Amino acid sequence: MPPAAPGHFWKTPFVCLAEHWHPPPSKRLRYQEADDLWLRRALPQTLATSLSESDQHLVARLGPDLVADDLLAMVDEHFIRPPHWWRVGLDAEGQAVGFVLPVLFKEPELDPQGQQRPEGTIFHMGVLPPYRGHGYALELINEATRLCMSVRCWRVFCDTASANAPMIKAFREAGYEELPPWQRPLS
Repeated sequence: MPPAAPGHFWKTPFVCLAEHWHPPPSKRLRYQEADDLWLRRALPQTLATSLSESDQHLVARLGPDLVADDLLAMVDEHFIRPPHWWRVGLDAEGQAVGFVLPVLFKEPELDPQGQQRPEGTIFHMGVLPPYRGHGYALELINEATRLCMSVRCWRVFCDTASANAPMIKAFREAGYEELPPWQRPLS
């Protein structure tokens, strides 16, 4: 992949036609609703150590104290946040290992049959630094996809930084279809 244009970074998009995908139930994590206070503490931890150039840029620009507020402020502008959808994954000992923030796009799209149905995405997700490398990202993707399926989303469209090899691997393992990378501005 060629270098990104100045002020840009590469994103790799993924799509899952949710009605054809049936993720297995998690055997390693149980989920509880993520409250905003907990997220405001967890987001800076994951963003500051992220492999995404965009996350790194955001933390450098705003600092760890404001980064969560800035990120969460974008949700209401572009997405619908169904109640109880934002989840924290807990391991067998009850330790929070990560979170996933699925949402719906505000504008429903036509599915391949021409019906207007919701489209989901994972607005953000993160595995807390001490728990990385144990396959929890796949579990979090599966949980978000199950939630999208529960409201009959016609598809789940996500993307991740092309430099984030663990997330790309998790989307592939989850059965998402990988689309050609594209460039996005850092800010």
